[in-house]
Amino acid sequence: MHTVELSPKVFYQRIQEYQEAQLLFAGIRLDVFSHLQDYSSPGEVAAHTGYHERNLRLFLNSLASIGLLDMQNGRYKNKPAADEYLNRNSDTYLGDYILFRERMTGLEHVEERVRNGPVAEVEQSNDGLGVYDFYTLAKLTAREMYTGRVQSFLKAAECLLNKNEPVKVLDLGGGPGVMAIELIKNYPGAEGVVFEHPEVARVPEETVKAAGLEGRIGIVAGDFLSDDIGKHYDLIIASGILDFAKENINSMADKLYRALKPSGYLYLVSHDVSEDFLSPKESIVGWLSGQLDGLNVLLCKTSIDSALMAAGFESLNKDRIAGMMNNLQGEFYVKGQGNE
Repeated sequence: MHTVELSPKVFYQRIQEYQEAQLLFAGIRLDVFSHLQDYSSPGEVAAHTGYHERNLRLFLNSLASIGLLDMQNGRYKNKPAADEYLNRNSDTYLGDYILFRERMTGLEHVEERVRNGPVAEVEQSNDGLGVYDFYTLAKLTAREMYTGRVQSFLKAAECLLNKNEPVKVLDLGGGPGVMAIELIKNYPGAEGVVFEHPEVARVPEETVKAAGLEGRIGIVAGDFLSDDIGKHYDLIIASGILDFAKENINSMADKLYRALKPSGYLYLVSHDVSEDFLSPKESIVGWLSGQLDGLNVLLCKTSIDSALMAAGFESLNKDRIAGMMNNLQGEFYVKGQGNE
């Protein structure tokens, strides 16, 4: 006799969530959301796309059932979030980014890897560029960063940096360089550097040029673990890179400390991995495919914090940034005075 609390429903729910994800991906690939800014019938959408009207109707009905579309009198329209992020006509369209993330973190080979182990070449080199397409990720991430990450970062920076004074910023492993671009746009006396791997550096070159900031933002291509990253920065932005420093975390923390001016700031975004490597599940599951292939990646947040404190950093008092810390993806540290 099973107790009421013991039920297989949790597994059925996983199947449902998987099927709903499949519907989302299919909807993006079929680009149906770009035809549903206003209420439209399946026949009208079929006329524009050439899709089979009967099956399109069934598909749209399923999208409505999971909350992506609204349906009235047999006509369908995007719900607000779908229109904002899944409609290709939107300035904040994320469809291609979502599909890329699904491919990048897919687990279709998990059974093979568990049975047979990692790829020997990947395990030996421990080079993420051999597993992940960071160039395409950087290109597609640029638009995603404007869905809250940039805005909250700029609000917090206003509490720390004086717009009337010169500011020198380093966007380390900055992908498209959006953080540095938007900060420098908002600070008349600011200049900076986006430091990226040679295989990715072309992306920030393009975004900086598009922003008309070539004279104020330089692009440096290299390996931040081994190469010089420059000196005398007022602010260093390090988004999702220290998690991969592994045995170099202490030397990397020291390098960041020495690259800052006295009382300079480090803005750190990490994956916040717990010491038992069980949370957050988004990081544990999201990086599993690469780890199964043989990559030795991810550091727990405690190890990162310990290295930063040992280098001389101090976690910034949240009161100094007027409560904006709660809206940030990362957190700020300030350079202490003890290790110079």
